[in-house]
Order: sequence, then C-alpha cells, then structure tokens
Amino acid sequence: MSNQTVNTNTKRWALLAASLGLAYVLVRHRQSIWGVLGRSPFQLQHKRIEVISSVNESQRILNELKSHCESFKVIGFDCEWITVGGTRRPVALLQLSSHKGLCALFRLCCMKQIPKDLRELLEDDAVLKVGVAPQDDAMKLSHDYGVGVASTFDLRYMAVMAGHQAEGLGKLSQTHLNTVLDKNWRLACSNWEAPQLDSAQLNYAANDALAAVAIFQKLSKDLEPRTFWDWRAPKFEQLRPKIEPFLDVDFTKGFVSGLGKTLSTDTPSHPLTGKSKHKRNKKHQQSQQQQPQQQQVRNLGTQSKAFYDNCVLEAPDGELLCTIDRRKASWYLNQNLGTQVSEQPFTVRLNFEPAGRAVGDVGRYYQTPKENQCVVCGRRDAYIRKNVVPREYRKHFPVVMKSHTSHDILLLCPSCHQLSNISDNKIRNKLAMTCEAPFGHGEGVSKYHDDQQLRNVKLAGKALLMQSDRMPSQKVTQLQKTILDYYTDVTEITPELLQKAAKLDCRVANEDYCQHGKKVVQVYRDKLGGLVELERLWREHFLHTMQPKFLPKLWNVNHNANRLEVRASEGRIDNEDLVVAGLESVISVKNIARS
Repeated sequence: MSNQTVNTNTKRWALLAASLGLAYVLVRHRQSIWGVLGRSPFQLQHKRIEVISSVNESQRILNELKSHCESFKVIGFDCEWITVGGTRRPVALLQLSSHKGLCALFRLCCMKQIPKDLRELLEDDAVLKVGVAPQDDAMKLSHDYGVGVASTFDLRYMAVMAGHQAEGLGKLSQTHLNTVLDKNWRLACSNWEAPQLDSAQLNYAANDALAAVAIFQKLSKDLEPRTFWDWRAPKFEQLRPKIEPFLDVDFTKGFVSGLGKTLSTDTPSHPLTGKSKHKRNKKHQQSQQQQPQQQQVRNLGTQSKAFYDNCVLEAPDGELLCTIDRRKASWYLNQNLGTQVSEQPFTVRLNFEPAGRAVGDVGRYYQTPKENQCVVCGRRDAYIRKNVVPREYRKHFPVVMKSHTSHDILLLCPSCHQLSNISDNKIRNKLAMTCEAPFGHGEGVSKYHDDQQLRNVKLAGKALLMQSDRMPSQKVTQLQKTILDYYTDVTEITPELLQKAAKLDCRVANEDYCQHGKKVVQVYRDKLGGLVELERLWREHFLHTMQPKFLPKLWNVNHNANRLEVRASEGRIDNEDLVVAGLESVISVKNIARS
C-alpha cells in the first residue's frame, strides 16, 4: 500500500473522529448551546399595531386575529385604565396580540359598546388569553362592560411548571426573551383616555401584549423539551392538557411552597399620587418590602429520609394485617400489645385479636409496601406529604371517615407538590360557587370586619391626641363632634375621653361569616350525595391534573366508600355515619345481614 493511500485513509479517519467528537459535544451540551442561541433579543420591532376606536373599524382586524388563532390558539391580553381622584375609571384600552406580530389596541373609552365579534373572541374558551395577572383585567372588563373573558392563563404558572422563577412581565421578558420592556410609571399612569394616544403609549401597550405571547412560546419549549435536532415547535394540543388546571385561576391565591419562589408583578406606581393601574402607592410598597410575603410564599418541610418504613403488623395467628411505620410498630411493643417476630422486615405480631382483618382490595391496599418516591414523576431524593382531600374539609368529617386516611396522603416532590396545590384552587373556587361557601376574598370570608363608625371615632381620637395643635379649628371641631356623637352620655372632650376613643376596638363580628371547608362539607353531606362524593371529586381532580405515574397499587377513587361498606358488613359502623357518607343503600344490606 502506497504512502499516499495511507495518508488519505488517515485523514478520513481523523475527519470521522472529529465529526463524531463534534456530534458528541453538541448532543452532550445541547441545553447550554440552546441557552446561548436562545438569548438573542426578541424582535419587538417586527410588529404591526392597529388602533381601533369604533365598532366599524373593528371587523377587519378581528377577522385577522381570529384567523391567526386558527393555527395558534393563544393571544396576548392586557388592559389599561386611568384613576381619577382615587377612583378607577372603566377600562380605556384593551390590547390583544397574536403570535404573528399583530397587536390590536381597542379604545373602549371611545366605543359605546364592545363589538359583537370582540365579545365572541374574549368569551371563546378555546383561545387562551395570556399575560401576568390576566384574571384581574378580566374581572375589570366584566365589571365595566359585562363581558366574560374565558381561559385566562397567568404566565407565572408556566414559568414555575418549566422550572423557572415566577416573575412579573418585565422580568420574564428580560429573562426569557432578552428584551427589556419600558416600565416607566409615567407611561403606565399616563392618560389612556386622551383624544389621541402618542407613539410612546402605543408602543408601551402593544409591547406588553406581544411579549406575553412570545414568553408563552418560549416557556412552552422549556415545558416540552425536544432533541437537539428537532426544530419543530411544540404542538398546542399537547400543551393544553398540562395547563388546563390553571386556566382562570388567580396566581396570587396559589400556594407557592417548598421552592421559595417570590412573586413579582412589576407594578409601577406614581411616586406622588399613587395613581397606579395596580393601585399601590410608594409608602405601601415600602411597607410590603419590609414584611415577608407570608400569603404568597409558604415553606413546607421537605423530607429526604424514608417516609414509608414498611414494617409488618400481623394478627395473633400470623395473618398479615397491614404495613406500618417503625414508630407505630415500636409503640405496640412498648405497650406490650405485641411481640417482635422478625427484623427484616421489622415485624410485630399482636397478642390480641384486632377489630378487623384485611378484606378485599381495601385490605390488600394496606398490606402492600409503599415506595418512597414522588407518585407523579418518580423522584426519590426529596418529597412532601400531599393531602389529596385537603385538611380544611377532612377535619369536618365524622371520626370514622377521618381515621385511616393514609390512602389520601401521598408523596410528591417539591415541584409537583407546588403545582398540585396551585391547581387545587380551581376546585376550591368551584366548590365556593356550588356550595355558596366564600373562598379567598369574598364577603363572608373574614370572621370580623371594621365598623366604619367605630373606625372614624378611633381615628378622630388619635388625630386630636397627636395633632390637634396643628389642625385648623374647624377640623378640630368636626373631629370633636364625631367623638361626642358616639359617646352620647358625655358633653365635653377630655384627655381621658380621647384616650378611650383612640383605643376603641373597631372590629365587629361578621354576620355573613362562613368557614369555607365546614360549609362545603355540610352541603355535600345534606344535598350533594354525601361525603364520599366530595372525596371522589378531589381524588379525580388529582388524577386529572397531575396524571401520576407511580401511584401505590390498588389506590382507588372509591377507596373510602369500599372501606365503609366492609365495616358495615362487619357491623362496625353506625347508620348515621353511613348516611353522612352518602351510603344509605348500604344500611339495608347491613340490616339484612343482621337478620
């Protein structure tokens, strides 16, 4: 073989080796490479802004928006308004943008009514309206114009689902689009009802809606990771089931736990007047920064050690009863109620006859060892206990339905636990409406509320104590009259009376107060088929939203109903408890068995 042939083959092998090495590097570090490539700024200049000031102008643009939604059923959604004298005016501007760069700015303040086709688009639940806190804007449109906005979706949910931090629109844009949005308070608080909007206002309004769609597209790729060579965008039909549980759910009411996410809304506020679209003044923002956001962020204990010990409990004759944890097994030994018969697995045999034995699938469920892993994704290094039927409802159940609840306590990793708790609020809101049981910020949520008259008397007392020498005499007389009108048995203002007024307790009992969980349990017990139906609702919700892949064997949405039927056949449950559970039909079977 000639030297030339040898050199040629050597070069070929070297080229092949180099190609394989490059391919390996690209595949091995594809996420980092994509991260660098994905940092190119989002081109907001490639946009088309259409301003619509009348119903007649809207038809053409709405037809185009709807045609864009046929290929991608997501639109950016935002609203602008002004505040006059501390009172919010009706929504002045509605922004809707498509993934193709079209942004329609509807000047509702110039229209006498919302166009029919616009109303249909807003009410179309097949089209997502995305943004940050879109539910707030939807509520304002409903209040101001009587239009319902269906399928709103807060982008912060998607950020959390994709493993990112939940941030405001400005920070989401900077993080995921490498684009800085203009969040100057002068623009946010400008006159959106002006006869003519200037270019700065138009760009500010359009960019928010356009960025919302782009952020959705970017996060959808993070949520549906693909191979390096797969350039296709994720299909909307594949994404929809994953985000369905979070549609029309207020993000700030979600239980953001375990991961320490902090919520941000990028809400600008006028530094002097506080006239902000989000109604926050500078002083309030400073006080909020000084105080931890306990309502928004809640830390739950995350376990890394085994939760299930899978110790064995046996009947006196050696029959398997159930698996239990090591602490419970040791308790039986310490109380001389059983003896240890094995170390691996740790086994305790009772020295008395138990009230019942393992029967059917219910019994076999408790006999089956459980895995220490997230039942949704299978993660094994950290997990949190999840109450599938939340405690706020379970605590109002009869004792027979509160005991042996381990079936509804599952292990979830912090990420899955967070998403599950957030999705639970959709069911809570549904139950609040169905059962007339306020949840969140309704009229009957607070046990006490401030009486306005008492509050005025208290404020008057404080003002006169601290600042009477700096007030106009007319104002002092007015405040004194407020106090004397309340204390009718007193004729003159004294320091003692002012101290008494300043310390007045303004709180009074709320006659409309309703404990949400208790009311829901009462309604299901009396009107909606019993408590087993409420249990089934929560279990089916968990299955639908989380789609767990690692549930314990024999886990069943009808578990408690089956367990109570077994107890009834053994005569170990009262008829009253069966009625409360919604198992009246079991009573006749129970009576027949007795006879």
